[in-house]
Amino acid sequence: MTQIRGSQVAWRIGAGFLSLLALGPIGGCATAGSDVPPGAAPAAPAPPPAAVVAAPVPAPPPAPAGPLFERLGGKPAITAVVDEFVARVAADKRINLRFINTDIPQLKVYLVDFVCVATGGPCQYEGRDMHSAHAGMQLVDEEFGALVEDLAGALGALKVGKREQDEIMGALGPLKPQIVEPPSAEARAHDAALEQTAAEQARALRASGHGHAADLLDGATKARLRGQRNYAEILFSAAERESGRPGIPELDPLFRAGSPERITTALTTLPKDSAPQPKASVGGSEQDDPEAVPQRASLSGALRATGAGEPPTTVITLTPLKGKYKARHAKHRVIEQRDRQFAPRVMVVPVGSTVTFPNFDPVFHNVFSLSPSRAFDLGIYKDGETREVTFTKEGVVEVGCNLHANMSASLIVVSAPHYVITNAKGQFSFKSLALGDYTMKAWTEASSEPLTKIVHVKAGTNNVTIDVATRTGRLARADKFGVPRGKVPF
Repeated sequence: MTQIRGSQVAWRIGAGFLSLLALGPIGGCATAGSDVPPGAAPAAPAPPPAAVVAAPVPAPPPAPAGPLFERLGGKPAITAVVDEFVARVAADKRINLRFINTDIPQLKVYLVDFVCVATGGPCQYEGRDMHSAHAGMQLVDEEFGALVEDLAGALGALKVGKREQDEIMGALGPLKPQIVEPPSAEARAHDAALEQTAAEQARALRASGHGHAADLLDGATKARLRGQRNYAEILFSAAERESGRPGIPELDPLFRAGSPERITTALTTLPKDSAPQPKASVGGSEQDDPEAVPQRASLSGALRATGAGEPPTTVITLTPLKGKYKARHAKHRVIEQRDRQFAPRVMVVPVGSTVTFPNFDPVFHNVFSLSPSRAFDLGIYKDGETREVTFTKEGVVEVGCNLHANMSASLIVVSAPHYVITNAKGQFSFKSLALGDYTMKAWTEASSEPLTKIVHVKAGTNNVTIDVATRTGRLARADKFGVPRGKVPF
């Protein structure tokens, strides 16, 4: 956990409120304080006229001392401003659709904790820097201005002292270049006829009693005209779900052109009390076929990192150079979404396998992949709902969530008869192999092509070492339109 203290208190408070847009752990601010502007000095009283005895003029009260946390009124005051700020944002049509998938009570907790820490209070906060938190969101001036106005309104409504208001609001200007990232003119290009069709569909939804779906569709169209393609598609998906219709396919070219294949099979539902999947990794040929006839050789190995740090999780496959071999049977596996993470994070399956992607969270997720071996988009769903995908081509499939940039998983699809995933120490073993020469491939989480070498397996125990690049930080997977979305741990 990172303890945020030091000189840039007001900047950090402003950052906390504006990070509300990132829909992640954020912070907010507070009430009463001095009305004396920063640095103001009391004016000296004018000398009284001759022979007139003037009453002494009292000096203005000194500016309050102590941490800003105390000057704002402590955690109860911070909580009051956060509540007022969030209420104003929720009612602000310029910005409120950004929060249709947000756990508002939890968000308020994050906001309060952030500002408590930033103002010197007894709390802790862990979060991302502003640029990473907002990367790929393509925020525009109107949205930034709306949040600033809502914050100013909240501070004024709860009579936060002028000095404290000036400190906080003055910190917001320098944040704008880190947050506002208008889309390109190319992204704004669209078919005017489709824009008109969207307006007609919104009117029809409103006339049929689906007012919220109409609002979402209007918001989607506005975002699309701004060039905020990913945000527009999210709102369009929400509008479809709220419309009571299977979809609005006539608008797909406006909102989904350039995204991967949309899987539109009917959603199914798994029990919400389904047992959690393993978090780390799943898959191995010997686990998949435990009754195979034992062979005369074994092979153990280890990854050797070529730089400082640990080697990445890696799938190792073996294919005989000569002779026939029995292909592995296709499997049916599960990669779930739980606690806003994928589990397992790494999976290996034979070609032809089917993977289902249930969401056990109370918020929407949107599973997708841009990987050449299998690009797909499962749409939005939650609360035990699921769709599945069949994988017919060998390769690494990078899986992400279009609504939560921190979520990622790697699915490695293999045609080899022998496959295993390395353990936390970068070690692996095949306990039962026929004698002979094999093509060994090593697929790392982030590789588009495997490392390949030939290994000779003799009777008894064999050993091998594989050199791989170390695990490093990398850009989070792009959204479904290919726009990068900040940094996450590998």
